[in-house]
Amino acid sequence: MGKGFTLIELLVVVLIIGILAAVALPQYEKSVEKSRAAEAVQMLRYMNQQKQLFILANGADAVYGKKNEDLGIELPAGLTCSWTGEEEVCCNKDWCYINTGFSWGSRCPVTENVIAARMEGDGREFDGNNLERKYLLEYETCEGSANTIVCYESDKWCKLFKGKGNPI
Repeated sequence: MGKGFTLIELLVVVLIIGILAAVALPQYEKSVEKSRAAEAVQMLRYMNQQKQLFILANGADAVYGKKNEDLGIELPAGLTCSWTGEEEVCCNKDWCYINTGFSWGSRCPVTENVIAARMEGDGREFDGNNLERKYLLEYETCEGSANTIVCYESDKWCKLFKGKGNPI
């Protein structure tokens, strides 16, 4: 007799590989998303720090209507920026960073804010007018509390942090 594998043995091996892939793929996706989110959190902290330094040097009113470059924010390569007239939106294939100063109303009285919107798409360039968000990270400056980054819009993805609406 030949020393090969039977069809049943090959099917069992393929089935086992399929089961392992089905278990491993969601964990891989979660791990990749955690690394992207960690990058965004670091970028938001940096952007807010630069904005606060600008405010200390020039006053709070001077920050409105300023582009990232005016505030001393140096963004990494690969981001395409557009100016909306009130805020600068800089996007790559995964994130849009929006440097703005507005209030979310009932969530938190925000005085200075930078947000990152995690994009969902097919690799096309995002320009701020076609935001299809998975979730939103905000750097909030709330009255009576420390500066915090909070995840909004998605219960699923905010679980990567401390849950939707909770400080990171």
